[in-house]
Amino acid sequence: PSTPHPQMSKPTQPTSLLTRLLTTLQTNHSNLPTLLETNTPRGEIIKSPTLTTHHLQRLFTHECSGIHISSFFHPATALSIGKQLSDKTYQGHATNWKINQGVRGMESSDVLTLGAHPPHNVAAATNQRESYFANVPRELSRHRGDSGGATHYWPMDFLRLTLDELWPGGAGLARDEGTGRVYGGGLPRVMIGPTRWRQGFVHVDEMAPLDPSRGLFSANIYLQLPEEGGTLEIWPLGVRSRWDWYRNAVLLSGLATQDVEKQLELREALGEPVVVDVQVGDLVLLCVQRPHAVVGFREGCRVSLQGFLEYSGEKERLTLEV
Repeated sequence: PSTPHPQMSKPTQPTSLLTRLLTTLQTNHSNLPTLLETNTPRGEIIKSPTLTTHHLQRLFTHECSGIHISSFFHPATALSIGKQLSDKTYQGHATNWKINQGVRGMESSDVLTLGAHPPHNVAAATNQRESYFANVPRELSRHRGDSGGATHYWPMDFLRLTLDELWPGGAGLARDEGTGRVYGGGLPRVMIGPTRWRQGFVHVDEMAPLDPSRGLFSANIYLQLPEEGGTLEIWPLGVRSRWDWYRNAVLLSGLATQDVEKQLELREALGEPVVVDVQVGDLVLLCVQRPHAVVGFREGCRVSLQGFLEYSGEKERLTLEV
């Protein structure tokens, strides 16, 4: 269930003062164009037929903007899984992957999801954490028998194994610090045309300067795509200090708000994105602290599996959650 929409009120005096301060700071000191790492190694989307440790090291230390692995998962099998998930969505089994909009509460987005549990951020915002942790093991085991009852690799399980083999510190599911219970290892991300955001909703999933010793990244495996649209856009914005963040804070706040005017301002300021033309079976890893969007479409269905990777250093274990 969605959070009831709170009654809107005038901002308090401190908030108003802070907003005016940040607006003045941005007017006098904004340097956003100089932070765009377009046409540099840091702005590169590495495209390769295989994933390597070196690729991961570059991504996690923010020395590139993304990794695109073609046919990471067998395309025909990916397409079959995508068809199953899109059929379930059209049959009404999906729920909206809501976005937390602060004082506006949880708002619907262009994205639907399927499964025994919601994404953890939605569960936490709606007091469903106990139900979430109780249902994660069921969701993890169920997918390994979705092909006529036979055990098989689920794409996100295959990704976990690959990362564990490649990363020096190993990789696996994140666990709750207090109880040791596992987080989800990836959920379907389904979009049905016509989408609300025709150009795509430019956003980040974590607002923080880039730090080579840590970061949050998304892993995306593509299962079904519309005939037109549905491509991934990434802006290689390299905000690498708190000072750079604060002097662009008013503009960058639009990356967390479903607001048409702010989206237009962002697109004008950020310029042309790097376009990633994904195909069924492809894997894309990207830093979700950099702006990104999925181009909207009028007809069809776009299905992917998504999880989030947390990096805390090369010798530390990579953790996957959603």
